[in-house]
Amino acid sequence: MAENDIEFIEESDTELDVAQTHQFSEAVLHSADWTVETIVAQLIRGNIEMNPRFQRRDAWNIRRKSAFIESLILGLPVPQIVLAEKRGQRGKYIVLDGKQRLLSLLQYTGNAETSDNNAFKLVGLEARTDLARKTFKALNDPALENDLNAFMNYTVRTVVIRNWPSFDFLHLVFLRLNTGSVKLSPQELRQAMFPGEFSNRVDDAAAESTALRELLSRDSPDPRMRDVELLVRFLGFHFFLSRYTGRMKDFLDYTCEELNNAWPNRQLEIEAAIVKFNVATEQLIQIFGAEKVARKTNSRSFNRAIFDALVFYAADERILEAIQANPEATKAAMTTVLQDSAFLEASESSTAGVPNTLTRLRVWGINLRQSLNINFVVPELRQAIPGDEQSRTGIAFGGFWT
Repeated sequence: MAENDIEFIEESDTELDVAQTHQFSEAVLHSADWTVETIVAQLIRGNIEMNPRFQRRDAWNIRRKSAFIESLILGLPVPQIVLAEKRGQRGKYIVLDGKQRLLSLLQYTGNAETSDNNAFKLVGLEARTDLARKTFKALNDPALENDLNAFMNYTVRTVVIRNWPSFDFLHLVFLRLNTGSVKLSPQELRQAMFPGEFSNRVDDAAAESTALRELLSRDSPDPRMRDVELLVRFLGFHFFLSRYTGRMKDFLDYTCEELNNAWPNRQLEIEAAIVKFNVATEQLIQIFGAEKVARKTNSRSFNRAIFDALVFYAADERILEAIQANPEATKAAMTTVLQDSAFLEASESSTAGVPNTLTRLRVWGINLRQSLNINFVVPELRQAIPGDEQSRTGIAFGGFWT
């Protein structure tokens, strides 16, 4: 299968209020010039988070890695690295910007743990064609001593953020740094901010999922972790729909933190939900075709918000059984929904917020229920009770079947 860079509809729910930003000035930014030798040593010691799971999410090809190494040998300017020191772990860092550059250094020097590109040979060089096919080990040749020294002694501007006040701060920095043509998924940062057994499991599960690979037209795990995010979104709505308050970023952060903490007691339940997600996704692909799942009419843009609604219901066994028995009715329901102005408006770029999320779930759920001629509960809006500080306006959902 060819790997197609399908379009994703991005969501805008990152706006912060004054209460979230008033402590930003407490963060301490420290700039240093670390040599390549120092950076590689930090990577080898595990002080910079670049574990095998990160290594598996490799976005650069060998030609691009080689061009970066060539730039260092030539002494050309390269972008800075931005790190955030882990809370309570002095001298250990999360990567906010520069992951692919760091991974290239780790691989070229032969220190990557699980990468097919470990100890790669330089290819496609433009200025130093005499170094073509040279590995890092080959640079130890006395005739190449100057090149080895130039490479190892190259100083890379490294910004380290300490005493950061909140995860919102890191999210903001991360998004501001990644506004180029290849926009990274915040799920990369989420994996680093909320480490634990659950975060490890969803990373592995997404990488192993043939359904996700087919859905995203990939032969390998998505380097921007969009596959992991799709799975986490499903698990968030599956387990915590009533806790969704309208900010997807916060909701996914909550999901990862909560399920990491609950892993010992809820592992079997989470594993069962992952299986349901894969089965549901496979069935959606079978019915609609991988290139049409969660797409609006005549669009190739994959819409995560629409997919959330589709897989939310398809993961229920009885609904899935009805979908499998009535594929044409299911497709007819989607055709109707994609002509519904309320559904379309709730599926545009600004998809966050309780009203939009509720609209997508209700419109698809009601149409699916009618087309399949079965009865199941769809989410409703729950209004906060006046005078009750514990209540809040949100999505109420008590189970599928009436």
